[in-house]
Amino acid sequence: MARRKEHDAQVDPFTAGEPTLPWDEPGVFDGLFNGIEPETCILDGSPYDGPTKTRDDYEAPSADDTADHSRREQSPSPSEARERKRQMQAERTAARRAAKAAPKDKRGPSPLGKTVRAIAIFVVLANVLPALFYGIGGLFSDLTSETGSPELIEPKAPSYDGHDPSPGIDMDSLDDDERTCVQICEAYLQAIASEQSPERTAVIDGLNQSMMETTGYTCEELGIDANAYADWALSNFSYRIDSCYAHTDEGTASLYLYTWGPDLLDMRATLRQSVYSYMSELDTDEAGAKRPLAENEQAHVRELFAEAIENAEMDSESFLGFQLAFEDGTWVLDLEQAQYQLGIPLGY
Repeated sequence: MARRKEHDAQVDPFTAGEPTLPWDEPGVFDGLFNGIEPETCILDGSPYDGPTKTRDDYEAPSADDTADHSRREQSPSPSEARERKRQMQAERTAARRAAKAAPKDKRGPSPLGKTVRAIAIFVVLANVLPALFYGIGGLFSDLTSETGSPELIEPKAPSYDGHDPSPGIDMDSLDDDERTCVQICEAYLQAIASEQSPERTAVIDGLNQSMMETTGYTCEELGIDANAYADWALSNFSYRIDSCYAHTDEGTASLYLYTWGPDLLDMRATLRQSVYSYMSELDTDEAGAKRPLAENEQAHVRELFAEAIENAEMDSESFLGFQLAFEDGTWVLDLEQAQYQLGIPLGY
């Protein structure tokens, strides 16, 4: 117990003296440097001059100069301040009196200046006011109905009558070859509605194929008149030749035209969806084959067909190009290429 108290006794750092470090113990480094020769000094006793620098080009101000400058910056005495204030007041008073005593220019604008300004104002008003009143009147006339109450007028949608309202190609601006090419293409376009035209047959085949892929029945089996469909499609088809370029030396010509008519692809897609939905409700399979549709079933399909035609978009526009070749002294239309181009608006 006595040893513990001695170990835990407080030590006063101010009276404890200097501590004894390990290397201060006697005999710690004995024999450590035995056999090691001391290194010789590099200078070998020669004189050594340390690096020097030039004297700074600066002179500190003297105590007298500093005292004079501090005296100059001191505030003026009270008498000097009052004297300066009186001088400033006297100068201001003299300036006000001089301003009051100066003669005033009471001359107004000359009669000539007044006349010129009046004429200028009149000219501006005469030119601006009529246009302003006209614009305001036109604005209110557009916003006012027949009853006189202002209202917003909805823009009118352009009406479509199956034909392009703009004029066709100017035949007088074409040379003989270009006029010949235009006449050949017009004769071809007017013949596509004939009973035996390949374009009309392609329109009928397009509808038949669409119904077969959807229901497994032909148009005749569904009760749809494909010939009536072709008549409707081609009777609402119109065109306008836009331009023609003939290169006789190269033996080629190009004719460009716009076409308008019903969107047959969209119409057929609508018909396929409605007929498919109806046929899905019927039990048309008999012994692994399609049974003939009853008269009432065909009548309902015809109603769906008439509804699709009634809701068809009638202003579908296309831009086509026909190619012609100069063969044996005659311009000939590339029928295969023309039929392919017409497949876009006629949906085949």
